[in-house]
Amino acid sequence: MEHSLAPSALIEGHTDVAPGTTVGPGTWIRFGTSLSGSALAGGVFVGFRCRLDGVRVAGGCQIASLARIGRPGAAPVAIGAGAWIGARAVVEPGVRIGPGAVVAAGAHAVEDVPADAIVVGRPARVLRRREVVQDEAPDFTAIIDRVRARGDAGRVPLPAHWTSDGGGFLDAALSGGPGVRLGAGVIAMGRPDGPSPRGGVRVGAHVRIGAGAILEGSGGIDIGSEADLGDGVLVVSSGHDLSRRSLPWQDGPVRVGAGVVIGAGATIVGPCRLGDGAIVAPDSVVVGDVPAGGFTAGVISTASPARQALSRS
Repeated sequence: MEHSLAPSALIEGHTDVAPGTTVGPGTWIRFGTSLSGSALAGGVFVGFRCRLDGVRVAGGCQIASLARIGRPGAAPVAIGAGAWIGARAVVEPGVRIGPGAVVAAGAHAVEDVPADAIVVGRPARVLRRREVVQDEAPDFTAIIDRVRARGDAGRVPLPAHWTSDGGGFLDAALSGGPGVRLGAGVIAMGRPDGPSPRGGVRVGAHVRIGAGAILEGSGGIDIGSEADLGDGVLVVSSGHDLSRRSLPWQDGPVRVGAGVVIGAGATIVGPCRLGDGAIVAPDSVVVGDVPAGGFTAGVISTASPARQALSRS
């Protein structure tokens, strides 16, 4: 069985599109994602290194990096129009995500999610319903055209005195001190000529960024000297305005202080500041600030319950 890919869709490198998958016009699939037995309508966004197996995605949906949706050979997943699936979220087979629903970062959806509901946690629970202003569906055509015209996506050179184990996707304005080490397969994106002038990844001296880490710097990421980001860490410096139907982009800058240690598999969602010497436990989902010298762990860590409601990626 052949797959069907609309010519106007943008499917980046190292993306696996299995036979029987369809991708509609104006849809953007980012580096390293895997699609099998799935049908994506037009105007859909899928972030880095997602996995979709047996998923039907309606138009206007946005799926953040490292989401895992469905399983091969299992009951299909249906995602309604204009829904948002957050970073590192998991949606189990057979689940239906209603139109306009929001599955927050790190959430694990094991049952159906009503239309316009915001769900958080593992397992996911309804936090509240969205109250939205109706506007137009998201349109990725302009940014797709800019990325295609730029022609250097994924080929940004390393700054002097940085080292990399290779195999990743560097599409960011990178700057910083000496002795920065990138593990194998690191993804970095974000430039000041993008949606925010703060876009980019700025790194202090002697920082380690572990294998498979993803730095989404469209809203700006600043990392202090001697920080250590473990394997598979995801840092997201942007989010979306949940009060509008189209979920428009918002910046959410992230500052990681000097000497911070972020454990493997953790997810950091801006806007947030991790104070100097803070420690983030492996597999945490952090939404909000962590004080200097502080320690945080758990599915969602934040200083304010209201911030959970606005888990922004």
